[in-house]
Amino acid sequence: MPYTINGQPTELSEDPHVQNGAVYVPITPVIQALGGTISWDNDTKVATATIGQWVATFQLTSDTADVSGTTVQFSSPSYVDQGVLYVPADFFHNAYGYVVTANGEDVSISLP
Repeated sequence: MPYTINGQPTELSEDPHVQNGAVYVPITPVIQALGGTISWDNDTKVATATIGQWVATFQLTSDTADVSGTTVQFSSPSYVDQGVLYVPADFFHNAYGYVVTANGEDVSISLP
């Protein structure tokens, strides 16, 4: 199983994958597995992902997000493939402070 979320093996709809040296994960199922919510504005191509009190907002193809008023950067830009929004795994560390380990296509995301 390629995902471990908060110490539990987790099966999600899309597997992580490596692209241009970065490990990417589908943001919607990961946010939901972490107990958060996500919305997408198709007109502006802006995603808003909320976990607890932290709200991350970013535009498609950006490598930065506004997280509750602070700009954070992640390793590679987001992108959409076959209707699925992908972000680099380090997005969850940089935006929310999770401990993220990505070994090839195995990804672990957990509270610090």
